[in-house]
Amino acid sequence: MTKFRLTANVTISVYTEVEAETLEEAKAIAEERDLCSITNTGGDTEDEVWMCDELDGMPLDIEQC
Repeated sequence: MTKFRLTANVTISVYTEVEAETLEEAKAIAEERDLCSITNTGGDTEDEVWMCDELDGMPLDIEQC
């Protein structure tokens, strides 16, 4: 039996909370935030990074790497 390492693209939903005067300002702040790691240790919060409640995407474009 041969092992294969594969990669795939997944689209998931994420959220963040921003305090701002306008929606445009909120979007600008949000664009500067990082994504929270999937292996989050619990130290990140939704007012600092983009959070993911659950992985709701399906793997696409599977390739051998």
